[in-house]
Amino acid sequence: MEKKLSPRRDGAIDLVKALAICAVLCIHCSANHFANHPVGSLRWLATDFFGSVSRWAVPAFLLCSGALMNDPDRDVSIKKLFSRYLLRLAVALGAWAVFYELLRLFFSRGSAPVGQLLLQAGKNLLYGNTYYHLYYFYFVFALYLALPLTRLVVRCASPSELRYIVGLWLLLGGVLRFLQFFWPFSQMYASLLYLVMPAAFLCPGLGLLGWYLRQHPPKGWIAPLLTFLAGFAVTFLGTWRRSAQAGELDQFYLDGFSLFILVMAVGVFRLSQWWGLRWGETPKAVRFLSAASFCVYLVHPFFQALAVPSLFLALPVWLAVPAQAAVLLSLSLAAYWVLRRLPVVGRWLI
Repeated sequence: MEKKLSPRRDGAIDLVKALAICAVLCIHCSANHFANHPVGSLRWLATDFFGSVSRWAVPAFLLCSGALMNDPDRDVSIKKLFSRYLLRLAVALGAWAVFYELLRLFFSRGSAPVGQLLLQAGKNLLYGNTYYHLYYFYFVFALYLALPLTRLVVRCASPSELRYIVGLWLLLGGVLRFLQFFWPFSQMYASLLYLVMPAAFLCPGLGLLGWYLRQHPPKGWIAPLLTFLAGFAVTFLGTWRRSAQAGELDQFYLDGFSLFILVMAVGVFRLSQWWGLRWGETPKAVRFLSAASFCVYLVHPFFQALAVPSLFLALPVWLAVPAQAAVLLSLSLAAYWVLRRLPVVGRWLI
């Protein structure tokens, strides 16, 4: 959504968003393969690879949003925050929630009386039980609602104070949230819970981290690459080990805000910063994919549900995941090309 918030472009941010939306497609195209293969088999390991290497996407989007929205030069008054940014989010969430509820009704037709299906659809909309990928809206709401606080920190905190605040936020929302399940922290679980932040409260901290990283570009590419590889290695191997012990997929390390997922997101953000600084001008393809990323995120499950998913499940994982992701990306970009030309849709929903 940042394409609507500021006329300025940032090549590094555009690159992160372009890579992140491709990673989202990879996550969703690999997810159904886990149940199709025995844990530890080559195809299962290929699925684990695709699922792990791309898991950083949502935290990276939040880093980008925070890097842009916490800019002190941006006009984000309380009035503008609610009348423009949050209103757009609410309208888009409502519209897409209805759209996907209609899609669920279509796929559920004949399974129960129409009245019962409509009643369930109404309950889903009332209680916020939206289609699976729309959860992202709630994290963006959390980041936006905290903007008056985080922007105050950006304006008033010294560099050391800013590092302390970001570090404390990540400690409570990322590190302790992960370590509480390991000895010796697991032995003090009841008391530790009082200190651990839920995922939604971590989002404003990720926004602050995005701003801080934007102001302090990396000096080289090796440290960011090693950061990403370390996060990936722990995520991939940890998922394999825990799943082998359980005899089925264990998603502990694949949680979207797991500590090492956040490490990967920072690695990708830093690599993109390093690369973006070396561009004289951001490539048009990257700018287009970045601008389309929110729309692609919103519409790709529709195409995934319709584009013969069983066909891709029958293919080898190493071929199925990138092939399906490429198909979904192509269809979603075509949808964006059309939807952005529709006055109300282009302004409010994508």
